[in-house]
Amino acid sequence: MNEPQFVEGQKLNFTTNSELYHDIYTTEIKKVYPDRLELLITLHKGYLLLIPIGTVIRWLLPDSKTVITSEVISRQPAQQSWCVTIPTVQKLKKRSRVIAIGSGKGGVGKTSLAINLGMALSSLGKRVIILDADIGMANVELLLKLNNPLNLTHVLKGECTLKDILTPGPGGIKVLPGSSGISSLTNLSPIQFNRIISGFADLESECDIFLIDTGAGISEVVLKFLEAADDLLLITTTEPHAMMDTYGLTKALAYRNPNISPYLIINRCENEAEAIKSFDTFKKASAKYLKLQPDMIGWIYDDKKVTKSLKSQNPLFLSQPNSEYAVEVLNIAKCLLGKKVRNERSSGILSFIKKVKRNFG
Repeated sequence: MNEPQFVEGQKLNFTTNSELYHDIYTTEIKKVYPDRLELLITLHKGYLLLIPIGTVIRWLLPDSKTVITSEVISRQPAQQSWCVTIPTVQKLKKRSRVIAIGSGKGGVGKTSLAINLGMALSSLGKRVIILDADIGMANVELLLKLNNPLNLTHVLKGECTLKDILTPGPGGIKVLPGSSGISSLTNLSPIQFNRIISGFADLESECDIFLIDTGAGISEVVLKFLEAADDLLLITTTEPHAMMDTYGLTKALAYRNPNISPYLIINRCENEAEAIKSFDTFKKASAKYLKLQPDMIGWIYDDKKVTKSLKSQNPLFLSQPNSEYAVEVLNIAKCLLGKKVRNERSSGILSFIKKVKRNFG
């Protein structure tokens, strides 16, 4: 891989690994040396930006698919300059798997599945982060009794970082509160986009599964999140109107991307025969009219304990791991991990965020 080229007069955006300097900053190259770059000290919000020696700088270059870093080695305030090591490319050692969960309508158990599936994946040794992407609802935080006053909106404003809003939850999962900041992802300024990319680059190394609980229905935001994910899970029930709404969502996704390949989960089934019958009907319609071949990755019994767990804000996978619901969710988690990522161009969280931004651009 070719090293990035830097020239005198070039303006660069960057962020740092310091908790005190987590915004996006701009500097200009004063001179290029064989072993270092000399940069101009710039003003940020009316103050000289004096980054401490030893701080790691992450350069935010346009269209860069790699992490490029330097280290601060000196400061000369009198000359209004500072020096860093020559930027080097660092390949990401791992990439998270981005899984989005959608439904054609509300009330089919989508958020409950997201939470319990996240815990099931965690129990299988995966580090799981759930992004609550249901605009304004914050259902994940509510059902888990989490109360973080910060969300994605505060990150976009530069008031905190993604790590600041990452909230530990039960069962080993972590939650990223989205709230109204999710809709803001559709119209990011360059500075806001760099804030998001920088934050997710940090999360990539500490997350195996990035699970997204999208809103119900066929809004533009929901569609973009679903089609940008590595894997797409659609949950429905056997009720005819729920199946029709799920088919409508699949049709909307297929119109935008004919190669979309969703996994289907049938919830609240009386038995396996009912699940298979419903899926067969859905599969035949998808094949005939949409030219798609969806795959049923699992089905879940109509377990009355789920409603009680929602009211008590105590996920069933933790409170009653031997219940029919918890056992089936664990089977879905195992099945999902045993399958290859559907999107062959998958690149994890950073790729997902870039796709969402590009799709709305």
